[in-house]
Amino acid sequence: MFTDMVGFTTSTQTNEADTLELLREQEELVRPLFNVHQGREIKSTGDGFLVEFDSALRAVQCAIDIQQHLHERNSQPGVTPIKLRIGIHLGDVEERGSDIFGDAVNIASRIEPLAVPGGLCISGQVFDQVRNKIPNRLERLEPKVLKNVRFPMDVYRVVLPWAGGEAEAMGPVPPRLAVLPLVNISPDPKDEYFADGLTEELISVLSAIRGLRVIARTSVSQYKGSGKPIAQIGSELGVSSVLEGSVRKADHQLRISLQLIDVRTQEHRWAMTYDRKLENVFAIQADVAERTAGALKIELLKSEREAIQERPTSSLEAYESYLRGIRAFQQSTGSGSEEFDTQAVRYFEEAIQKDPQFSGAYSYLANHLIGVMGTTRPGKDVFPRAR
Repeated sequence: MFTDMVGFTTSTQTNEADTLELLREQEELVRPLFNVHQGREIKSTGDGFLVEFDSALRAVQCAIDIQQHLHERNSQPGVTPIKLRIGIHLGDVEERGSDIFGDAVNIASRIEPLAVPGGLCISGQVFDQVRNKIPNRLERLEPKVLKNVRFPMDVYRVVLPWAGGEAEAMGPVPPRLAVLPLVNISPDPKDEYFADGLTEELISVLSAIRGLRVIARTSVSQYKGSGKPIAQIGSELGVSSVLEGSVRKADHQLRISLQLIDVRTQEHRWAMTYDRKLENVFAIQADVAERTAGALKIELLKSEREAIQERPTSSLEAYESYLRGIRAFQQSTGSGSEEFDTQAVRYFEEAIQKDPQFSGAYSYLANHLIGVMGTTRPGKDVFPRAR
């Protein structure tokens, strides 16, 4: 567990004597609580502490206890507030003398700054140990890429009982939405490219709404064909709503069925089946975005409405090549398949040839060259072309 006193350095430069007195008071309040929860103080970090516990649950209970005591102190009239951020991670450490080292220590130190002043964040490993064992609600944050940590990590915020007013002062939290991979029910299984590409396009269109947080495709792709219930998916992704549905494509005719579901109540926010011709696919995307914004009580700006309604290309043939390229791009990611690499490049180039003004095709082609092919080929072979 890492603790850190918010604003200590800045405050010291303003009034060193008063700040050092607050630091002394913080230490006197916090230190005894380590012993209460069987924590071992490893060291002081100047304005905070590194503490080790033999139980993730005790660590979290200690952190909540600390914030409770500080909240009660800060609620007294006339006192200068003391705010701590706390971060907790679970993992092996190496002892050297009186200190501890290792990835677990480094990760805990990276998690602590993610907490709001007076708040507490925990890693996914700690979440697995304490969920259903503490009365506090745990809210999943966006997966974080932490400094010097190779892979994105799941981080959760522990919701403290008195945090409502503070959260309101920070402004309303935008609703979080996951667009699940659309199910292909077309007569031809080869048309799955259309369902996968349309999923990506819906994510892109909905992400343009400033008041909405949309989960990235890489996080939702794992749920393709998983059969997991919406409540479980919502909990795992930390979202309040899920958009799911199916696509049936036959020649130039589309049937797209979609439903927006409230994760908490399992009720439909809206449901719609679109029986349209292929050339209406852009209008469908715009309608989905506007219905979703309306259901979540998000007021669209004029610029957002115009962006949503704008057609990315005037060529349906270019758009189909583009969607095929997205499918190949997704298949090549992580697979190292030369076949999919070649297909993705070919389809995006086809889209550009059919519509030289199609910016999405250029963007995807550049991303594919750098993000996929660039991991296995010399930079001199891909970067100039991508640029």
